[in-house]
Amino acid sequence: MRSLHRWLIITLFNSAALQASIYVVRPMITYRALELNGTGKTVGILGALYAILPVLVAVFFGKIVGRIGERAFLIIGSTGVLSSSFLLSKSNSLLTLGLLTAIAGVSHLAVMVGGQTMMANRSTHETYDRDFGYYTFSASFGQMFGTLLGGLVAGSNGVLPRSTSHAFILATLISLIGLVPILLTRSLDVSIKDVVKESGVKVRVVDVMKHRGMKEAMFTSLVISTTIDILTIFIPLLGTELRITPVVVGVILGVRSAASMLSRLFLGQLSQRFSSRSTLVISTTVATFALVAMYFAKDALFLGLVIFIVGFTLGIGQPLTMAWVSKISAPQERAMAITLRLTGNRVGQFGLPIAAGLVVSALGVGSLFLGLAALVGVTAGVCRKNYR
Repeated sequence: MRSLHRWLIITLFNSAALQASIYVVRPMITYRALELNGTGKTVGILGALYAILPVLVAVFFGKIVGRIGERAFLIIGSTGVLSSSFLLSKSNSLLTLGLLTAIAGVSHLAVMVGGQTMMANRSTHETYDRDFGYYTFSASFGQMFGTLLGGLVAGSNGVLPRSTSHAFILATLISLIGLVPILLTRSLDVSIKDVVKESGVKVRVVDVMKHRGMKEAMFTSLVISTTIDILTIFIPLLGTELRITPVVVGVILGVRSAASMLSRLFLGQLSQRFSSRSTLVISTTVATFALVAMYFAKDALFLGLVIFIVGFTLGIGQPLTMAWVSKISAPQERAMAITLRLTGNRVGQFGLPIAAGLVVSALGVGSLFLGLAALVGVTAGVCRKNYR
């Protein structure tokens, strides 16, 4: 039990550190693109590049994590985030920026596959909501820390940062801090390798997708994850339109992460009191109205208030969709189910940022939030009818 507790702490620490690194990197990629004379379309393409490689390799990841184990994935992914963060500090062209953005995306996926598979394999049916709540709480803590510290380290020069390179170096150091405990801890009581080996069953994508509610769970996860991702990469652009400095933008993004963190701290109690289904339906419904309100944002104070509501409500959805796919999967299928969920997320994060960039170029950043509200509203209906 003490070993399990130790691994839980290490997994949560790695999750927090790597999310912090990524959430330093993502807004700074937007600002670096603007420094290199990029446009709203450029920002959208960079957002899509972050997702394209993960879409291509996600199913492969789901297969090999059962062969090499979760720890190996955490090491590979953390090393990739560290390396791409450092190289981003040296990037001086949009082409290089795009390539390194793609590498950061696939490295981040490896971290999440390793961490989420470990949580799914160790949790019981009764503790999924609680344990994934802790896992996503650690992620939100890292996101809040990363956006706040990234904005402070980058500084402000009008509506652009004083130094995006300093922020990328910060992300490199945070990644290293998250990697070291994984490298130093070799013991693992239960591994997905053992579960797959003992089952003797070949896990196929088609079989996993046949489970009742799986498609709906993945659609819900796609919409929630992509909405959060689009907010992360386009709020800096909105900030330039509203004349909000990068430091304040970092605070606003940190508020979103803090709100998500708060919602996840008590997720186990919420889902037990109101049921997982009711909690998910209510949260996505409230998020829909909050996203509509973002269309009317004209200053940092109002934007911060609304983003808190969005962060709190959408923050509930991510751990509940992780638990949803885990509950309806057999033990030997959980790594593949988690990976397919992440694949769906990346498909959304590839296609929707491109569409978002086109919308922003034609209609302005504000109109983007109305489209996101419509998507999340559809998701609320899907959850009400299909959550199991």
